[in-house]
Amino acid sequence: MKLPVAKLASSGRRPWVSVVMPSLNQAQFLETAVRSVLAQDYEQLDLVVADGMSTDGSQELLVRLQREFGSKLRWVSQQDDGPAQAVNAALALAQGEIIGWLNSDDMYAQGAVTRATDQFASHPEQQLVYGLAQHMDAAGHSLGAYPTRPASAGLAGFAEGSFICQPTVFMRREALAQVGVLDESLKTAFDMELWLRFFKLFAPQQIGLVRHLQAFSRLHPACLTQRERRQVALEGMKVLARHLGTAPAHWFWTHVDELCASYPLGPDSSPLLKQLERFINEVKGYLEPQTLEALATQLRADARLSLAKPGLFATVQPDGWVSKRVDVKYHWQDQPASAVVMRCAPAWPVPCKLRLRVRLPGGQVQTLVIEGSDEFVLSFEVPPMGRSGCTVWTVETSQSFVPARHEAGSSDKRSLSFKVLTLEAQHEPARKQPMFHG
Repeated sequence: MKLPVAKLASSGRRPWVSVVMPSLNQAQFLETAVRSVLAQDYEQLDLVVADGMSTDGSQELLVRLQREFGSKLRWVSQQDDGPAQAVNAALALAQGEIIGWLNSDDMYAQGAVTRATDQFASHPEQQLVYGLAQHMDAAGHSLGAYPTRPASAGLAGFAEGSFICQPTVFMRREALAQVGVLDESLKTAFDMELWLRFFKLFAPQQIGLVRHLQAFSRLHPACLTQRERRQVALEGMKVLARHLGTAPAHWFWTHVDELCASYPLGPDSSPLLKQLERFINEVKGYLEPQTLEALATQLRADARLSLAKPGLFATVQPDGWVSKRVDVKYHWQDQPASAVVMRCAPAWPVPCKLRLRVRLPGGQVQTLVIEGSDEFVLSFEVPPMGRSGCTVWTVETSQSFVPARHEAGSSDKRSLSFKVLTLEAQHEPARKQPMFHG
């Protein structure tokens, strides 16, 4: 798809800026996003919204806003195959010399457009500029700064993750025409893939950083990057392999950590090892053979995976150690176990008396004292909650040791409390289970 050649005339020396906005059922945030564009202190500006046939009142909202803002706001509503296609549809209607791109759940900081055009004016060699950003939640509360880096990080810098926050980006129209529009085969990584093409076509000095807060990127359960974590990992590795030759192993481990964090209470109820096997098969073409071998070795030694059972997981560290807290999560279908049994070992380098607080599903707290260095067993009775359900037990302690302070040559500075050796769901006739026995 080619961008239209026609441009709107600029007033004076200021270039005309067109902002494109894809939207689907974002009425909750849409008006805030639109106003953040059209209330900018920059006159030569319009907004093109590509709505994906929303059913939540978004179209009625756009009609009302168009009455208020007139020709500054244009919008279309049509079926699309995802946000990349929606952005491309908006780009086909945009006529500005400078193109901005803001999602309908994000918002510009005041002065963002002026700062971006000033950057282009003072650096005529620059073809794309981006700025600093803040994450925010659904209510608009700050969640911290986006990890932005300067353009000198170069193409290789994307191996660590995208350091450009999409809503802060403004592009010269001619440069975008050279680079090309979004890859519509991608559902989540289309923005990073576009940045990679910019960095391959233009030198780092042709890409500029506005060192001011330019936009707010909203994170909420319904947003694409939060909802489609597996797709984010797959496509991120895919585009890095496409442009850099291979995907770094840490992208793989980030998703493994996410799988472990959500299992077994996440959207995928299949066994954790099955989920992991599918993921490996999908990404193995993006990794170098020696990287795959190293990953296989690490996975075999990962206690989180060896302890995990269908529907059962303990939030230990990869070597099985607990740092002051462990959650035991159990999700069952059909017939639940009568108890979940976790065998542990203090394994302290010095004698200790370990005090544990166990928080039960009903909110009650039991306190246990483990004396000596012998193994001990925690047995958690599964509450009667029907033929399917889920529950979580939390074990906490304020006591820990640091291996580096006790073991010669150790560089391990973690605070460790006890190690989990086995984890089992015990299917026996219902009977009273002791919480602890040694």
